[in-house]
Amino acid sequence: MKSETIYIGNVPVGDGYPTVFMAEVGTFFNQDIELAENFLEVAVDAGADLFKTEILHSADVCLKNSGLVHRYNYAEGVAEEDYRALVERKVLPFSEYSRLFKACRHYEIPFVASVYDIEGIDFLVEEGGAAIKISRDNVNNIPLVEYAAKTGLPVIMDNGGLYFDEVAKAVRLIREYSSAGVIINHHPAANPAPPEAHNMRVMQTYKEALGVPVGLACHYRGDEILYLAVGMGCNLIEKGIVDDPDKMEQDIVSALSINELPDVIKKVKHCWKAMGEKFPVVKKPRDESTWKGLVAKKNIEPGEQVSIDNVSFAWPPVGISVSEWENVKGRVIIKKLKKGEPIDWNSVGMDISEGFSFEDY
Repeated sequence: MKSETIYIGNVPVGDGYPTVFMAEVGTFFNQDIELAENFLEVAVDAGADLFKTEILHSADVCLKNSGLVHRYNYAEGVAEEDYRALVERKVLPFSEYSRLFKACRHYEIPFVASVYDIEGIDFLVEEGGAAIKISRDNVNNIPLVEYAAKTGLPVIMDNGGLYFDEVAKAVRLIREYSSAGVIINHHPAANPAPPEAHNMRVMQTYKEALGVPVGLACHYRGDEILYLAVGMGCNLIEKGIVDDPDKMEQDIVSALSINELPDVIKKVKHCWKAMGEKFPVVKKPRDESTWKGLVAKKNIEPGEQVSIDNVSFAWPPVGISVSEWENVKGRVIIKKLKKGEPIDWNSVGMDISEGFSFEDY
């Protein structure tokens, strides 16, 4: 099943269109909106098609005194942090997000955001967001998913750690309330995700079974998985970008350094161009000057049969083409040929099995 085409702003996402690169800054900038604006400027200059962040405007998405500890990997090890405290140091008021989205509109780049509550969805719609991102731990959040679908914006849905029927149920729910479409974003396990955890073939399963464009939320520390994704028909790539992926901070261990971004985006676009067509594409007119023709390997006397023992190949193909070998082998030479002389149709008679006689010539 060919996937439908979905528009995120003015950017088409689907088969037949270039793989879309969505630069993700999440909450990597913590509460420094100026840093987020810097990331945005770099993403635009590098040629990113879309820009993505998270709308985290209230710490109440995580209960106080829950005792929940968040463990995350960073370049040099593993860190632990009280989950509520982590959220609190990342929360920003809507006014600060407005400043970032104003910059997006200035650069004319469509923007997307992960949302965690109804207020965040309403705000994103008011600001002119181009699509709504549902994180993998909210795919079963029926009221949130339904509300997102009813906005009329496309929904990008992460699918890490989910059964197929859970993903299909969310897709049906979105389609029930919206015709704007849904993109399934494959989200491999850990961060950073090792190669063996990626299960990249599942992207094609989602595309074929559900008829949706597929994306990759890349959490691999490096860039090679991005190029594999393009080759496997991925329609959208979401990759984190940050100033320093080696510092101790949540989620950035698999992000690209902003210095790498221009080169990576260029490679992604080149990979998509290289995918080409399903069948050979032959430019015409073809240059056949170095194709091979049959020549005498040695001096050949009349009456000898054409065989691999007395025939060789050379270019240009001024005599009989080697592609005619099945029609030529076994025929009788009817005139003397010198070594290296092209063999043309005037040099051969019938196959000896056909009752050849020199009296026929």
